[in-house]
Amino acid sequence: MTLDDVVAELPNGLHDAFLRTLTIDYAARRATFTLRVWVGDPHAVIDAEREAYRPATIRISGLLWCIIESPERIDGLTAEELWIDAGPLTDLKKRPAVPSVPADAFAWWIFVQQWNAFLYIAGRTASIES
Repeated sequence: MTLDDVVAELPNGLHDAFLRTLTIDYAARRATFTLRVWVGDPHAVIDAEREAYRPATIRISGLLWCIIESPERIDGLTAEELWIDAGPLTDLKKRPAVPSVPADAFAWWIFVQQWNAFLYIAGRTASIES
């Protein structure tokens, strides 16, 4: 599975998700994201149904690279988790200066709202656990 496949299983993808941790094991070529993903129904009448979240762990195997931009702002941030949005690199109008990836791999962007900065990641397979 690719990250595209994994995210397609989530009702709202990684839109408005919250990143708790990112662990990178370069020796094992693996990255692990612990998140709270939005699973709410934006059309629900009840607020709790609209704003429902659940924990998820996404693992990227065959890690090719992970690039984290320097946060534009970090002073005063006290959040235990970071509000993110994400998508395939091909969705960006302006391609960032990142290495290319082979045909059997994927590359994604993750925007961290509190930092006003991106991280970019590329790998060969992905999986998700709840």
